[in-house]
Amino acid sequence: MDDDIALHGQRSAWLCARLCAELGMPGGQILDIARAAQTHDVGKYQLPPALLNKRSALTPEEFEVVRQHCVLGAQHLGELAEDTLDSSTVAVAVALSHHEWWNGLGYPFGLAGSAIPRCARIVAVVDVFDALMSERPYKSAWSLDATLGYIAQRAGTQFEPDCVDALLACAWDLPATWRTDAQSASLDLLADLASPRLVAPSPSKFVGLWPQDA
Repeated sequence: MDDDIALHGQRSAWLCARLCAELGMPGGQILDIARAAQTHDVGKYQLPPALLNKRSALTPEEFEVVRQHCVLGAQHLGELAEDTLDSSTVAVAVALSHHEWWNGLGYPFGLAGSAIPRCARIVAVVDVFDALMSERPYKSAWSLDATLGYIAQRAGTQFEPDCVDALLACAWDLPATWRTDAQSASLDLLADLASPRLVAPSPSKFVGLWPQDA
């Protein structure tokens, strides 16, 4: 699972760079958020491997333990920032808040809307995109259409609508090699990734395409 966490972070960083470019963000901000995306799940290294590798559904008690990875990761990254005199809080904010929901029903604090740091709102949608498209001990990988359908349906509830629109615009025609491309990309080059697309399908194209029983 340690390798899975690291590779998920690399893919998330790559995807975040594309999404941020689609949003028209400057290169410096893109790089900050991509770097934060790479470490957003660092708190999972402190969780019991048996929970992360479990093939069946988590019990409510187990899920409460897994939810702690947000606070654990933020605490760890905050300590590293103090040690290196790094004043940036982007990585800490992303680790802490990437499971908050746009409608306030997320965790760990139930933040809503603009109260959630924008960097975390961006990573939130990318995190779910890569998680759904990846094989996990408890599920098989979803297709691209199913994944985008699931995310499109949650615009305005789980995710900020602008972030969903940007993801759909930059992810709907990802090359088949995107996972290996992302895993081998140099983080220093992420800010130079794709500029915004001129043509993208309507979000309604994807609604209703995800597996209903997943």
